[in-house]
Amino acid sequence: MSLVIQKYGGTSLGDANKINHAAQRIAAADGSVVAVVSAMGGTTDAILDLARNLTDAPHARELDLLLSTGEQAAAAALAMALHELGVPARSFSGRDGGIVTDGVHGSARIVSVDPARIRACVQTGHVPVVTGFQGVAADSGELTTLSRGGSDTTAVALAAALQAEACEIFTDVEGVFTADPRHVAEARKLDHLSYEDMAELAASGATVLAHSSVEYASSHRVPIHVRSSTTETAGTWVTGFHQAALLDRERLTAVGVAHQTGQLRCRLDGFDPAALTPVAAALTDPMLSVDMLDHVPGSLRFIVQAGDRDQVDEVLTDLHAAGAFTGRRWSGPVAKVSLVGRGFGGRLLQVLHTLRAHGIGVRDMTVHGRRVSITCAEHDVLTAVAHLHRTFLGRPLSEISGLMAGRSERKGR
Repeated sequence: MSLVIQKYGGTSLGDANKINHAAQRIAAADGSVVAVVSAMGGTTDAILDLARNLTDAPHARELDLLLSTGEQAAAAALAMALHELGVPARSFSGRDGGIVTDGVHGSARIVSVDPARIRACVQTGHVPVVTGFQGVAADSGELTTLSRGGSDTTAVALAAALQAEACEIFTDVEGVFTADPRHVAEARKLDHLSYEDMAELAASGATVLAHSSVEYASSHRVPIHVRSSTTETAGTWVTGFHQAALLDRERLTAVGVAHQTGQLRCRLDGFDPAALTPVAAALTDPMLSVDMLDHVPGSLRFIVQAGDRDQVDEVLTDLHAAGAFTGRRWSGPVAKVSLVGRGFGGRLLQVLHTLRAHGIGVRDMTVHGRRVSITCAEHDVLTAVAHLHRTFLGRPLSEISGLMAGRSERKGR
């Protein structure tokens, strides 16, 4: 019998009606289902507010235990809803589900999965409902939470371990779009995306999938199906599918445009070029949000999410002590806009011309793999996205929803 993983995010489990709807979808599935859940909508922020009202510096271990209760409540609630429909179900914590991590509190990474208990549950005709975003440390046995988007990664990891046919990610949008449809009215839903292109979009600000989940899916060849939790539209498949033929047929150079606000610029002056390799290795640690690393004679520049500045400053202090640079300058906030696709090598001037023709000042510009990224003033970000979408994705300039850029959005769990 076929087996799929179905992951439900917080917006899909926001209240009793939504939980019942998710249960009905699971009950109607043709084959076996393993469900993975995030905390109910708003729960995580409420828990974090509680912790911050108690202390300015929550103990990492205790904060992990506190945060984990959100997913545990959602898993138990969904299991109850399934029982009410006559579907036998059982909730599992990350520990019970065999999710083993590297033990880093607050931003752990999955190192292995032992799905024996989940597999046994499926074989008895039950639906396992597994908490996302958490696991057990390999060395200490402590509960640890993953980084933001960790429930997506949990679902993909279970799909790989159980050799599921696919990992279905249910969310409040109908799939992956060429731009954020809330801001670009002509943004088109993509039927297929390669792992590589989806990873670049996720790293650039597209919040529909966590970057870590796409990387895990790519390395284990797990097909991901992004679907709406409220409609029956086809959604978007993220697989090893190659976009080249599609791009040639539609004469496109870009797959999508993504953006992020709340970025800070950093410039390291008096930079020692001999230190480039160790400095780049330190700054590109997955736990940091450093991007757009650019080395020019005498300096090194990059951007980072504002909330991660303190962590980056700690790393920079050590590098400064080692003589890698003489001084640092912070500025911002700015917005990052990224075009993802192929063939940008000869189109960089067109990117700059498109933006400058509409009065948008470009502060920085880098090319990284399948992505070209620029920074601009936050109040210009939606205009930049709209014009780049029109120019490189062949659609009329969209109506921009809102006159000001929204706040930087972080992927939920």
